[in-house]
Amino acid sequence: MSHLRFGRLNRSYVALGVVVLLVYMLFAHQDRLSLSSLPYRAIQPVDLTAQRIKTLPKTEVLAHAPGFSVIENLYWHNRTFYLVTDQPWRIPPIKLIASLSTDTRTPANGRVVAKIKSIRLQPVSPEVKESNQIGETISLEAAERQFGSAQVIEGPMIINNDDNFAAHYYHWIGETFLGSWRVWSNYGWRTGMKLPMIKRVAFTQQYSKDDAPPGAKPGKDIFNDKPGANVWFTEKFFPGVVWDTKAVWDRRADSGKVYRITTAVLADRAAGHSGPSAAYKPWGDVLRLPVAPDWLLALRERIFSEYRGDTPLGMPEKPLVVYLQRQDSSRRLVTEDHEALVDELYQLQHEGVADIALEAFNSSMPFDEQVARIARATILIAVHGNGLTHSLWMTPTPRSAVFEFQPRTCTITDYSPLAIAAGVQHYMVHETDFCLPLDCPGRHCEKPGGINTIINLEPRVVTDQIRRILAH
Repeated sequence: MSHLRFGRLNRSYVALGVVVLLVYMLFAHQDRLSLSSLPYRAIQPVDLTAQRIKTLPKTEVLAHAPGFSVIENLYWHNRTFYLVTDQPWRIPPIKLIASLSTDTRTPANGRVVAKIKSIRLQPVSPEVKESNQIGETISLEAAERQFGSAQVIEGPMIINNDDNFAAHYYHWIGETFLGSWRVWSNYGWRTGMKLPMIKRVAFTQQYSKDDAPPGAKPGKDIFNDKPGANVWFTEKFFPGVVWDTKAVWDRRADSGKVYRITTAVLADRAAGHSGPSAAYKPWGDVLRLPVAPDWLLALRERIFSEYRGDTPLGMPEKPLVVYLQRQDSSRRLVTEDHEALVDELYQLQHEGVADIALEAFNSSMPFDEQVARIARATILIAVHGNGLTHSLWMTPTPRSAVFEFQPRTCTITDYSPLAIAAGVQHYMVHETDFCLPLDCPGRHCEKPGGINTIINLEPRVVTDQIRRILAH
């Protein structure tokens, strides 16, 4: 009897187990049904996206100082530059690359001169805010649509993005071009590359005199200087160079096309003035970049490529002092002081200290002849003026020097940085004494008269220092 009860109990447990198993299977099946009904979002394969990003020509800043940048794949559309990148933190601040105006530095009708377009994938969290990003986020698809088929402009191209300060030998060659050449030379020095010849020079906001519309004003709208130095020197530096003036850029803007400049050397005066070493000039930072000692030599050799004048191109055996006179201009020495200076200089020659050359350049003298006469100088002396831009072409030696005359009430540091850039010692002469660049008073000029005045000079201040220099 007990055996029968045990059998029935065992069968009851088995039946209960079967029921429990069936219930479990039913609910498990319902759970699977509910999970399968959830929406499925496929994650885009990252490897495919990465390959597509690689094929899009992206912007790279290859060398930079405030106001001057070597840029690979610089895009341009409707008067705005675009820097298209997936590494926006490698792009310097836009205000140090390009600015709207050399004077106002303010936007015009809401347009900005340059933008960073940053290719980014989806954010990883809802807390990620677009306002915290560098540049404007753009999807890969949008970047491909907007920039993937851009019309190519082959570089290297020097781009002057200024709307002013070009129609003058000093302001173009001695400032904007010099800064461009410095950052370009730094790129070559740092990478060890033999840099290609500049193919194009662009003035995005100024016409040439050959394509300027009626009413365009020289100096404001036209980059040509009256003597023609800007074009002459630039075409000597880069034979066969193509000029892309404002007229060309206006046509490009009107076309609605997107352009890609393969290699650009972008120069912007206002951006240069925004740098920490500006000190009232656009190239305060870029001239601190290291370069090869002969970084200006190739340019000087190109100046003389077709020289047929009578001036020997080598340095003379005896030191040569060149006095570049300005006695026919409003900014000049007092006549008596000029005559006394000439007498003291010839006394140096009489003593056998140096040979003396008195020069007075004018528009009738070819530019290569002017440079030939300055390039031979051991020491150049002159009143503050445009001719001191030629100090760039002096031969740097331990005894090379420039003496610049200014009124005691002025210290205008336009030309001393050029001498320093050329490897030549500069002396600022204030009537009865002189100072070296880092020891001079801060930049200033008192009125009336200012720098454009007749200047007094004690000649022995200059000639005694020349004796000391040449005694070594």
